[in-house]
Amino acid sequence: MQKVSVIGLDKIKGRLIARMMDLEAVELTDQTEKLSEEFWADNTVQDGAQDQVTYFEGKIGRAAQALDIIDQYGELKKPLFKTRRIVSTEEAASIPSQEIETEDLIARLIHLNEELRNKRDEINRLDTDNIMFEPWQAYDVPLDQSQTETITTIMGVLPAAYEKDRLEEVVRAITERYVMKQVNEDKAMKYLAFLVPKEMEDEILQALKDEGFQALEMRSYKGTVTENILKNSQKKLVLQEDVDKILQEIRELAQNKEHIEDYQDILTVELDKKKTRSKLLKTKKTFYMEGWVPEGKVEQVKQLLDDNECYYEFRDPEEGETVPVLLKNSKFATPIEAVTEMYSLPAYGTIDPTAIYSIWYIIFFGLMFSDAGYGLLMIIACGVALKKYNFEGTMYKFVKGFLYCGISTFFWGAMFGSWFGDLISVVSSTFFGKEIAIKPILFDPLSNPMPLLVASIVLGVAHLFLALGIEGYKLLKEGKLVDFICNIILWYATIIGLILWLAGSSIGPAATTVGKYMSIIAIVGLALTGGRDRKGFGKIMGGFSNVYDITSWLSDIMSYARIMALGLATGAIAQVVNTIGTLAGGGVKGAILFIIVFLLGHTLNFGINVIGAFIHSARLQFVEFFGKFYEDGGDAFAPLKKNTKYIKIENK
Repeated sequence: MQKVSVIGLDKIKGRLIARMMDLEAVELTDQTEKLSEEFWADNTVQDGAQDQVTYFEGKIGRAAQALDIIDQYGELKKPLFKTRRIVSTEEAASIPSQEIETEDLIARLIHLNEELRNKRDEINRLDTDNIMFEPWQAYDVPLDQSQTETITTIMGVLPAAYEKDRLEEVVRAITERYVMKQVNEDKAMKYLAFLVPKEMEDEILQALKDEGFQALEMRSYKGTVTENILKNSQKKLVLQEDVDKILQEIRELAQNKEHIEDYQDILTVELDKKKTRSKLLKTKKTFYMEGWVPEGKVEQVKQLLDDNECYYEFRDPEEGETVPVLLKNSKFATPIEAVTEMYSLPAYGTIDPTAIYSIWYIIFFGLMFSDAGYGLLMIIACGVALKKYNFEGTMYKFVKGFLYCGISTFFWGAMFGSWFGDLISVVSSTFFGKEIAIKPILFDPLSNPMPLLVASIVLGVAHLFLALGIEGYKLLKEGKLVDFICNIILWYATIIGLILWLAGSSIGPAATTVGKYMSIIAIVGLALTGGRDRKGFGKIMGGFSNVYDITSWLSDIMSYARIMALGLATGAIAQVVNTIGTLAGGGVKGAILFIIVFLLGHTLNFGINVIGAFIHSARLQFVEFFGKFYEDGGDAFAPLKKNTKYIKIENK
């Protein structure tokens, strides 16, 4: 990265920001902190256009609301993957000319949605009223005639378990002038009506409530309960017709969804331009900005600044500055950047391990999944997806990465003779009476797992040694020769010596002897040098801790046994599925059962083990590999660009 400082005339500021968006090469930094310095505070002010920011945010919010309405009611076919549509610069430039029509479309959709909500609220209210009325249909007195000058009606419900005679006693204790009628009863409630003197209504109602009675207020309704139910049902039919008409109009307007998407994206670009100004400082006629530029883009940025007659300076990052990180890898390794980003970006100025570990990740994935049939499915699925969809960014990396992993899975599956488990052998023997088997090119891990275990451990040691070598390279680059010898060479000698001591007999007695003395000397070296940067008792504890780390190394090495475990699991489950599918034997019924079991069983096996291979391959990188040298904490480079969601504007 290079830091650029720019001074230019205020009149070209808008054009310069727009061109920087096209270039996608400059991450602007906020200059507000400079105003705490006397020079900057006396000569500049913070730039900005908050009123315009608010204006565009309001428009974008209304466009987003209209799109939500279309998504909810438009009944448009949704693609499997959402990708941006490619439009030319000329097409993008013509979008603002349709602003009036698009704004009218947005306003109409929002109005229809409001009407729809009101209609449905009214339908819900009518349904609620009818639910309330349903138990009272036997009450044939008009609800608006529930009281006279001297008499009033109290209607309500009482829990079914409560004796109504007890309630009647409560009322009788207040007055003898009353009539109680039970209109209905169900499992939960009794529905009661009381005629009581009007002047005693409040006192009687309070006494009833104390006994668990819940009053219902129905005096505002006109006519009988039955008449209200009928009237509400008729209103509901009319309202439902209105709802259907509104939904139909929304579905028709939804055909113009792309116009709203295009409009929202253009508004978003304009909003970002206005927001960007707040990162700048200005005088009456000039502006000042700073930002980060990748070294490979410096000449393009210089040309842009020269074209706009700006004064500028480029410099290297200074110590203590927070510098953004942009990964740059080969075409092969770039898809595996998605795995690195899942963990954390490397700190600026440190090593990006993506190109180094990418081939390891792909090999580990293939060994863990290790079925040629599954690998072939991955290759076809990812290949078709990449051909059909215009993936970008992280999504592109993941799909392309899975394509590589599919190739690895296919290769190792063929090496181990696994094609949907033992599918070919099972089908040929069950349905054709003659067994046809595809022999493994290397060996069958299910019948002879030890070679795969040994290979997993060997690969693990090589993987860890590579990580240790990267740490050694860093130490040598920093001129730390003593640390390189103590932290790298001694560990190489320790691990190699222990391996030869324990397994060297397969090579020869001399290998065992060499390994024994090599490991002893190296361990003594670890003990003596582990606390070299400490004093007193700390030296002893440092040495002890250093030697104890041997157990951590052994644990890391054994972690690679998961490669064998997951590889065996994939093949074993696949064979079990095939066996279950043949339980009905041959014939039509057997074939039908086999197809059903095959589809369900292998889909489940594929889903579970592809996730397992993905996670555990990543874990071996994140924990065992990165743990030896990786420095994380980098902030992703975020250049000024057109952050569109629905369209991708081609810059010629």
